[in-house]
Amino acid sequence: MSNTNPGTTSGPVGFEHWYDFIEGGPVHRALLPFPSAAPAPFEVARWSVAPKTSNDLDVHRSREVWIIVSGSGTLTWGANQTAVLRAGDIAAFESKVPHQIHNDGPDPLLAISLYWLQEGD
Repeated sequence: MSNTNPGTTSGPVGFEHWYDFIEGGPVHRALLPFPSAAPAPFEVARWSVAPKTSNDLDVHRSREVWIIVSGSGTLTWGANQTAVLRAGDIAAFESKVPHQIHNDGPDPLLAISLYWLQEGD
């Protein structure tokens, strides 16, 4: 039987400021409550991109999923592939695939990111 109290490892999750995009806006990392002996297989961040700006071009070893909460923008990924994303849309990126979004709208683009390393990384 686990000695972890489910009451202390479940419930609302807080965020802390992590870093700022060069021009787009702030990024906040979630503070997941799971014990270090049994961490979640993913991490969570929320971020925003100001109107008429872009987030930083991102490329990393982890897989990532973006959930667009509000706003809209033009996503660019891989070898110059593009798509328009709006509130409610989701985009997924394999590790080492460059990706970036430009906020084309008049309002901030707000998103949630889930990211994790592949097995063996």
